Amino acid sequence: MKNTTSEPEDSIFKKKGFFIALYSCLGAVAVLALVITFTNFGQPGYQADDYQEDAAYVGADQVQPHMAQVDEEAWFRPRQTPEPPPVTPPPRPTPPPVPPGLPDPELPEPTPEPPPTTPAPQAEQPPVAPTVSFTPFDESSQMMWPVYGDIAMRFSMDALIYDPTLDQFRTNDDLRISAEGGAHVQSGAGGRVLAIGRNVVRGNYVKIDHGNGWVATYGQLGDNKLVQIGDVVQAGQLIGIVGSPSLFGSMLGYHVNLRVTRDDVAVNPYTLLAAQGN
Repeated sequence: MKNTTSEPEDSIFKKKGFFIALYSCLGAVAVLALVITFTNFGQPGYQADDYQEDAAYVGADQVQPHMAQVDEEAWFRPRQTPEPPPVTPPPRPTPPPVPPGLPDPELPEPTPEPPPTTPAPQAEQPPVAPTVSFTPFDESSQMMWPVYGDIAMRFSMDALIYDPTLDQFRTNDDLRISAEGGAHVQSGAGGRVLAIGRNVVRGNYVKIDHGNGWVATYGQLGDNKLVQIGDVVQAGQLIGIVGSPSLFGSMLGYHVNLRVTRDDVAVNPYTLLAAQGN
C-alpha cells in the first residue's frame, strides 16, 4: 500500500524548483547584458555621438529665438497693436469728355451777371428860394401902427377898466384900435409868422415873431389869409384886413386887437408905437 501523505510535499518541492530555475535564467540574462554593455564602453574608438550619426546637426543660427532664449519679462509687457495698413482710395473714374457748348458738370454753375442798372432820372428840384431875413425889433426903435384910428380900449394891467362887452371892470393885456371894416392891417415891424388861428377873444389872428424876444399878435382880422406860417414879413407889409369883431369884442365895433409881449410878458403896445399914430 502506497503512502499518500508524501504527495503534497513532493508537489510543493516540484513547484519551488521550477520558480528557482526561472529566476536563475532571468538573472543570468541580466548579468550577461551588463557585461556586454560595460565591454562596449571599454572598447577604443567608442563615442557617445555614434548613436547620433543619423541626427542632422542644427546650428545656433537655426534655433528658433523663443527656444534659444526665453524672455521672462515679455509676459508682463503690453502687446503693441499693429498699425493698420494705409488705405488707398480707389482711383476716381475719369468722366467722359464734355461736348463743346455744354456746361461742365464738375464745375459750379456760373453766376449770371446782373444787368446794368440804369440810374433813375433825377426829378427836377424846385429852385430854392433865397433866404429872406428881417431886422429884429429893438426897444429903442418904434413899431408902425397896424391901422390908424382911435383907442377903443386901452392897455391896463395895474388897474381895472370898464369892458362894455362884458359890462364889467377888468384888467386888459392888449390895445384895441378902432378901424373901418375891410381896412388893411400891416405888420408893425419885420418878423416871421409863428401862428395863424382863431379864438373867441381875438377872432382871427396872426402871430409874428419880431426878434429879440418881441412877439406881436394881430387880432380881429377877416377870414382871408394873406400870409402863411413861416413867412418872413417886413415892417408895413400887409398881413390881413379888419374883420367882424369876435364875441368878446362885439360891443367895440370894428377894431384891431394888438397884443405885444417881451419874453412872454405883456407890454403896453402904446409905448412902442410911433408918435404919428396918435
